[in-house]
Amino acid sequence: MEGNNNNSVELDEDKKSDQRSNKDEILSWIKVILSALLIAIVLRTFVFQMALVNQISMEPTLHGGQMLVISKINYLTGDPQRGEIIVLKDESENKLLIKRVIGLPGEKIQLKDGKVYINGKELQPDYTASPSYAYTQDEWTLPEGKYFALGDNREHSRDSRDESVGMVDRDKIIGRAVFRIWPFNKLGALK
Repeated sequence: MEGNNNNSVELDEDKKSDQRSNKDEILSWIKVILSALLIAIVLRTFVFQMALVNQISMEPTLHGGQMLVISKINYLTGDPQRGEIIVLKDESENKLLIKRVIGLPGEKIQLKDGKVYINGKELQPDYTASPSYAYTQDEWTLPEGKYFALGDNREHSRDSRDESVGMVDRDKIIGRAVFRIWPFNKLGALK
């Protein structure tokens, strides 16, 4: 009978050992999943995010249905520069807009004869083939922390010319569009 008792005790210890191993395995997986979620949240909050183009205001540079990688880290360490494609918060319509930085803080922007002038000099390159006409005003002086952003499809773009967007606050700029990942035949860095 003693032999049977020892076998029973060994079986009980094996079950307990298996249960501990299962618990350790589950805890290990929970730690991995939580770590991955934390890394994803940090990356999405501070480093990059994806954006879907669903407007025509940046044609022919960007088209509806294209998927972009937006770098947030560029503007944690520096400021937007002329010509960069940015994503900004449009609080009037509670959505994101994709535009190109045209005017920088301290500059005077003027729209005249379908062209953009910065501090009296014509913008070169102009990033568009369409004319740049004013909506309600044709001249802006940008204070510190404000940017002037236009769509490349100037005839069909709600941008800094429109009072609902206006001069863009630095803190409304989410990041810089740096890479197109969809469609695959257009894969590559943005200019």
